[in-house]
Amino acid sequence: MTARPQDGPWRSRDFRLLVAGQTVTQLGTDVTTLAFPLVAVLLLDATPWQLGLLVAVQNGAFLLVGVPAGVWLDRRRLRPVLIASDLVRCAALVTVTVAAALSRLSLPLLLAVAGVMAVMRVLYDIGHQSYLPMVLGRRHLLRGNSAVETVRSSGQIAGPGLGGWLTQLVGATNTLLVDAASFLLSAACLARIRTREPAPRRTGRSGVVSEARDGLAFVLAHPVLRAIAATSAWSNLLFTAATALLVLFLVDTGFAPGTAGMLLSTAPAAALLGAATATRLARRVGSARVTWLSLVVTSPANLLIPLTRPGWGAVAFVAGIVVGGIGQVVYGIAQVTYRQTVVPDRLLCRVNASMRFLVMGAMPLGGLLGGVLGDALGVRTTLLVIGVGLTLAPVPLLLSPLRRVRDLDELASRPVGGAPPVTTAAMGS
Repeated sequence: MTARPQDGPWRSRDFRLLVAGQTVTQLGTDVTTLAFPLVAVLLLDATPWQLGLLVAVQNGAFLLVGVPAGVWLDRRRLRPVLIASDLVRCAALVTVTVAAALSRLSLPLLLAVAGVMAVMRVLYDIGHQSYLPMVLGRRHLLRGNSAVETVRSSGQIAGPGLGGWLTQLVGATNTLLVDAASFLLSAACLARIRTREPAPRRTGRSGVVSEARDGLAFVLAHPVLRAIAATSAWSNLLFTAATALLVLFLVDTGFAPGTAGMLLSTAPAAALLGAATATRLARRVGSARVTWLSLVVTSPANLLIPLTRPGWGAVAFVAGIVVGGIGQVVYGIAQVTYRQTVVPDRLLCRVNASMRFLVMGAMPLGGLLGGVLGDALGVRTTLLVIGVGLTLAPVPLLLSPLRRVRDLDELASRPVGGAPPVTTAAMGS
């Protein structure tokens, strides 16, 4: 391993390259998320059902291949996989552009490319989350994760607007060509990283199912990770249920579509603010304490959303979205940092994949839940029920060992739930 940075993550050239690659990859991903449906509508006259199918393909890979992807990644060096995933995505987008230029583009081809892009995203996201501790070391993980979350939130803010603008300026398929260049640039950044990865440990011939079970068993046997999984899954279930109803709620409340869009755009802005403040909050209140305190303090703000009315009543909506969003992002950064700190390197990809499966698996159910409750109770009442549920989301964290310590390294240095202790340096100041 190369020497670790001693004065903060930004002192590390490799970390800067990793974040630069993540920046262009995230921007390309967010632009593509909008550009693909635009290609389907503008060039293929896609129906609503076909658009729904396209979105499902774009977002379904974590459920289908997330857990086996973790097993596969734990058997390999991660940097080559990250580079390969960028190059495959670049080639996939070029394929769409060339097919359109030759008048050979079809919906099945677009769906196939969307599936390839989704699988590559799974590999990249799990691999990146597991590769960061190798590049940065465990001392500065909190600040490193804050930087990565800032990049992700910035992409969510800029990506859709940039995708729409590029589509209008150069056309939908040429926009995909610009996205392809972004993935190529990301691969170039990753190729320049000098940190040496240790060879992955041989795990014998236990099989994918057995190794996948090891990652899931580690999560379920670990009281803190189990509590984090429960809180995150519950929150995702309810947030997705709310998301399915928010546009309808705002329009029915009396807001014009443009105003509704502006109100909804406060969510990624809140995420950016949460990412920017996470390290400072963790330093002030404790890196373990902030994990649950961020949700306890901010989750009740979701109860303001059903109080939204036209005019000044929109302040309730903005306050609920912004305060609740900040808390979720601070919580997310802290819990990912804890996971990267406490999980042994040989299991990290599998545990990350298992957590993604458990947490993101709740999202499709959330959309169905929102629709069912909205029909049964009414949209405003459903949002109130969701607000109550989100207020209760931190309960598993409060019942876990997380509540009894101030900093994450206090937990990481002791055995928890039968898991072996992992000795780490204190979190960076």
